[in-house]
Amino acid sequence: MNFHSCIVSDYVRSINHLPAIFFFISLTLIGSSVLSGEISEARGAFLKGNYDEALELLKSDESSRFYSASHAALELRVLLETGRYPEALMRSLEVEMNYDLELVLAVVDTLRVNGQPRFADELLKVYASSIDAPPDFEDLFKPVAYAELLIAGGVDAKFVLETYLEPAREAFPDQREAYLAIGRLALSKHDRALAAEVYQAGLNRFSNDPEFLLGMHASGLPLPVTLARPDEGMLSYCDLALEANPNYTDALLQRADDYARAKDFEEAASFLERALAVNPVHSGVWARKAALALMNEAPIDAERALREARAFWKDNPAVPEIIGISLAAHYRFEDAISYLSEARLLDPDSASIRFELGSNQLRFGQYEAGWANVAEAHKLDPYNVAAFNLVTLRDKIQDYPILEHDGVQVRMSPEDSAVFGQHALDLAVESKNRLAEKYGVTLDQPMLVELLPSQEDFAIRTFGLPGGESFLGVCFGPLITMTSPRGRLGRANWESVLWHEIAHTITLAATRHRIPRWLTEGISVYEERQVREGWGRGMNGAFRERFLSDDVSVITDLDRGFAGEDVMFAYYHSSLVVEYMMQRFGMESMQAVLADVGAGQPIDTALARSMLPMEALEADFRDFAKEVARAYGPDLDWSPLSDEEYTAYREDPEAWVAAHPNRYESSVMLLTLKLENSEWEAARDLAKRIIAGEPNNRESYNPYWALSKACRGLGDLAGERSALEQLLRLNADASDAATRLLEISNTLVAPTQVSHADLVLETNPFNEQAYRMLASASQETEDTPRAEAAYRSLLALDPVDVSRLHYELADLLQEQNPDVARRQVLKALETNPRFERALELLVKIPPQYE
Repeated sequence: MNFHSCIVSDYVRSINHLPAIFFFISLTLIGSSVLSGEISEARGAFLKGNYDEALELLKSDESSRFYSASHAALELRVLLETGRYPEALMRSLEVEMNYDLELVLAVVDTLRVNGQPRFADELLKVYASSIDAPPDFEDLFKPVAYAELLIAGGVDAKFVLETYLEPAREAFPDQREAYLAIGRLALSKHDRALAAEVYQAGLNRFSNDPEFLLGMHASGLPLPVTLARPDEGMLSYCDLALEANPNYTDALLQRADDYARAKDFEEAASFLERALAVNPVHSGVWARKAALALMNEAPIDAERALREARAFWKDNPAVPEIIGISLAAHYRFEDAISYLSEARLLDPDSASIRFELGSNQLRFGQYEAGWANVAEAHKLDPYNVAAFNLVTLRDKIQDYPILEHDGVQVRMSPEDSAVFGQHALDLAVESKNRLAEKYGVTLDQPMLVELLPSQEDFAIRTFGLPGGESFLGVCFGPLITMTSPRGRLGRANWESVLWHEIAHTITLAATRHRIPRWLTEGISVYEERQVREGWGRGMNGAFRERFLSDDVSVITDLDRGFAGEDVMFAYYHSSLVVEYMMQRFGMESMQAVLADVGAGQPIDTALARSMLPMEALEADFRDFAKEVARAYGPDLDWSPLSDEEYTAYREDPEAWVAAHPNRYESSVMLLTLKLENSEWEAARDLAKRIIAGEPNNRESYNPYWALSKACRGLGDLAGERSALEQLLRLNADASDAATRLLEISNTLVAPTQVSHADLVLETNPFNEQAYRMLASASQETEDTPRAEAAYRSLLALDPVDVSRLHYELADLLQEQNPDVARRQVLKALETNPRFERALELLVKIPPQYE
């Protein structure tokens, strides 16, 4: 009896499933190296999703002397792909593997899906220990299968990659197996860069191969415009994979996951049904159906789906792992952690489960347990890129200071903390308290804000991998991660970002993390605008046209906008819905909606209970939105120029604009031309005319900026200052405008200087000039605490005149806090012992005795 039969014999006896005589039936199989091309037709049918055809072709060869182990392995794959698990098990008992590792792996998978992981593991150990030497590279299937055998047995993945898989790809560049094995390995370790590289190389050789197409999608690569066919629904590599193989279960599951992440649960469910039509007992499909049911607050459906998911393998750790990952993608961290903890108990040696559990614990405020599980994942699998990145970042930030007050913690680098840490903490506490009171929320754990020094650190802390350049901050509920302004200097208003993310913390807590994305984003942007008009997005010409032409989603479909290229409009659209709700129904109704959502009510039901039924609400909102849109530049023509109109404009810009004075685009083009030609007076007059058409202009090229440049060219500092102030009123992200405003503020009264310095620090809290002006102006207005804070921030920037600044701080504090003043004057003298004014001040400050 062969090794395989001995192991499986024990299994069958244990369940009394098959007659014992069955184990003595065996087919003599020749190695897969002989005539591997004999099954190419069956493989082709398999890759196209024609599984019954592939099985018929394989069975027709069964009596042939050329029937190989590769035939048997592919036959098992077909049976597993179509959910015929018992048949696959029976078939696996008939084969003599003769050390064919491709077939060994197919049998191992057969045992696993039939709920016998122990026997599968024993089979792996038997074959791993019985091979005297690694296979050579005369036959591609042997080294690739051997590599996958080693990986399944826990051998270091990087060693296997470099020793077997990469050499196999080089030795057999025209065979697909090594490419696919490397790609699968890279994705399992979160190494998307390697996965993308190898799948692209494979796709270049094996065009339209569904497995490579899906690999490209899983690597995070967008479909090139040259390949996209929007009219046919081909928008991603996954779509192309399903076109090549409509029955490709992995691609169907990927598409279901994509739609579920976008909260299009109906479309996600349709792809799961398509997958069940291929394999009605697929545990991954049923696990996802259970997750969808949980997110839809349907516990009975979830329980039924769980039973189906565990029908063949009761303790399959992948089932709770899939559910946990699915729930975590929708910020249902508490439930996700529960399922992932169950998965860890079922498979304590799984690095991937440990990592998912740990990373989600880190997002949900369970920091000690989270870091421990991520560290264990790294220990179990050193090649897991995401785990390695997080462990490395932990070592970097674990000693960062944490400022804490009133249930808020702020962690920053020592350098950043010294400059603006206290201000960040004060702002976080203010926003948390104000929004918590407004929405009637009490947080049950401290809120942690982490401002990471670089974009890469932020991305790794947030996603486990570098990237995420489009994100300014991310809120997970009790945890908020942001890039320090140091890492995005002048590119965004960090104060408005922080306020936005803290609003998420409040609304997530109010709804037990069940709030639709459009509503939480809408509230966050709306709340930004409540602080200052220049925070948060506002109406513009492009948005105006969309509302007036009804080119907008219905409210309950708004989540879809956040998954595509329409995300900027989705933010504003959602915030306008919230603005409408607040004006029309008030804060109490909004609180009631959030409470109902938190209790498990669907959003449309919650809105109907406290506001209006969805159809009426939608119609009422559209009227409101159109009213807001019409009020934005009501007399301007915002439409873009046609090709013919642009040609006519180019022939004589002055004449065209004179004939079409309300055409916004052509007026701005002429304004730009006049600035380029230094026609300052004409530019000023034109800018003022454009502004008169919409004083609250929020276009990306803003006429207030053009007006400030024209005034500067004319030497009109008052006009320039007024234009810059108006621009920053509408757009607090305009860092260049804030910096220029500060430069020309020296002659203004102190309160105005303070406000101008604050505008600069919102985008660049490392600006020395802003702190100098803030310190001086605050002293003039007798705001000593503000002046002291400005001096301390300035000193943390290590300026060249450090002695003078220590002296000025000492002079400021000599009466209110002589002990601190004395220390400051001594610091001034440390760097400049002959500083006469400091010596005189030292004599004036009385020593403090215990």
